[in-house]
Amino acid sequence: MRPKLTAVVLAGGPGRRLGGGKPWRTLGGRRLVDLALERARELCPQVLVAAADCADFADLSCPVVADRWPGQGPLAALVTVFLDTPATSVLLLPVDAPLMRPALLSRILELSAGQKAVCCQGPGGMEPLMAWYSRECLPCAQKLVQDGERRPHRLLRQVGAYTMSREEVALVDPDDLSFINVNFPQDLERAERIAAERGLFDTPERA
Repeated sequence: MRPKLTAVVLAGGPGRRLGGGKPWRTLGGRRLVDLALERARELCPQVLVAAADCADFADLSCPVVADRWPGQGPLAALVTVFLDTPATSVLLLPVDAPLMRPALLSRILELSAGQKAVCCQGPGGMEPLMAWYSRECLPCAQKLVQDGERRPHRLLRQVGAYTMSREEVALVDPDDLSFINVNFPQDLERAERIAAERGLFDTPERA
């Protein structure tokens, strides 16, 4: 395991489309934030949550980093983590993708050798919030944030990130479960149904 590789669960968004309180919504009896942290701990020696307000997550047993630019999006959160922690690289995980496959996340990390960043192609295109970033990305990321950029897509392009193709993704997540985002109540219902049908949270699983 590489030292100072840190998994960061992004939990800063208000989740208005879901009715608010997204990290605390439950699936299979588990809060979304706890499911994301469980995935993170399987892969990384250090785990933390990036949020707008640390007080909201006081019950968690991991560090919580307050975004320096709350409400300015995940790129600002990534810059905050590199500025305020000793992380040499970061695996970003969204709080609203509760069916993320460990095999996909592991593959992202395997591909990181010699890269500045690694992401994957989901059904809707590049997925910058389920990706790995080296600290080498920080100067470019800071400049983008200063210029008002909110999303990491431009950062990935500027640093020449390795992007897993749809074919590569299919080898480790053939059903695209990792990309089921919980943005609306019906998304949570769908994720709950899939998890129940497949018994995803009945016993510990690695697939």
